[in-house]
Amino acid sequence: MNHLHLGEPLPPETFATFGEAGRTLIEAGMISFHLARVDDTHLILVLFFPTAEDADRVAKEVGGPWMREPVVAYLASPTERSVGEVLVSSS
Repeated sequence: MNHLHLGEPLPPETFATFGEAGRTLIEAGMISFHLARVDDTHLILVLFFPTAEDADRVAKEVGGPWMREPVVAYLASPTERSVGEVLVSSS
């Protein structure tokens, strides 16, 4: 889970790039990708991977490079990243 605290809202066209990035991340090994908006300056990315090692690899190879272009300039603080094991799921 990644909390993105923004200094100002992202431009609406940026949200289309999240969908494109999600497809690329899935091709790289991610299981699923979800983006939630708490408010205009707080977004939460919820990403599921088979293993923590896969999450680290995909973050370095795909996610990090993608985030630098459309998102990092808007961040008010570093991303709060949490990694944990899923214990119960509805899917």
